[in-house]
Amino acid sequence: MFWQSFRSFACVGASLLLLTAGWMSGSSSAAIIFLSESSVKLSTLINNPSAEMIAGDKRFTGFGYDFSGDMPNAEGVNVRPILDDLGDNDPATGNYGLRFQGAFLDLASTPNGSDALITYMVEATRPGYLISDAHLAGNPALLGPYGSISVTETFLPLGGSGEHTMRIFDDESAPTPKLVDWTYFNPPVKKLNVQKDILAKAVTVPGAPGSTVTLSFVDQTYSQIVPEPATVAMSLIAAVGITVCLRRRNRQ
Repeated sequence: MFWQSFRSFACVGASLLLLTAGWMSGSSSAAIIFLSESSVKLSTLINNPSAEMIAGDKRFTGFGYDFSGDMPNAEGVNVRPILDDLGDNDPATGNYGLRFQGAFLDLASTPNGSDALITYMVEATRPGYLISDAHLAGNPALLGPYGSISVTETFLPLGGSGEHTMRIFDDESAPTPKLVDWTYFNPPVKKLNVQKDILAKAVTVPGAPGSTVTLSFVDQTYSQIVPEPATVAMSLIAAVGITVCLRRRNRQ
């Protein structure tokens, strides 16, 4: 009885691994290429409901912004389409996305910290293209011994349990800052609702030097994928394998 159950679970596990291997792909960081000569004010994108920004096969729409404390207003945030070239000099294989640039910060003299929330929708526009993974990078910096600054990325309602949350930060409790993060979408998706929260808190301790926390840019890129016939076949084989394994287990 034990070995029958073990074989059933092993069969399902192997099929799931096959299914995952067909969709997931590795990622690497490389130089950022600007896809436009000048940036656009975030306020311009917000004030025009039909405004959009295009980066490769990615369309960005529905921009929103809320801020408090020392964070910049929408006029003080620049947005520019970018490409991560992956180091292979082939624009077709890069990760397309956006850079948000501005004086995101918190001063110790500001009570309760500072916060900025950027929201938008990203969609893969080319026929057959899907978003397979997302990448987050930036330069959060703690200037002084106390405080913290973080960028937390969510894709609600997708990942409602936190499984696709990304975070970069510099925090007094961490020995080193975290400057990059990424997540995979399995299966890949056509569009995403993005929430990017920048939370900063500078702290002054009596007798210690004053602190400031800063962030001047956040890069957000997305990998595109076109499922190849072999990948589709692998997924179908895996799905059939799972079905057969489960039926066999039920009969036993």
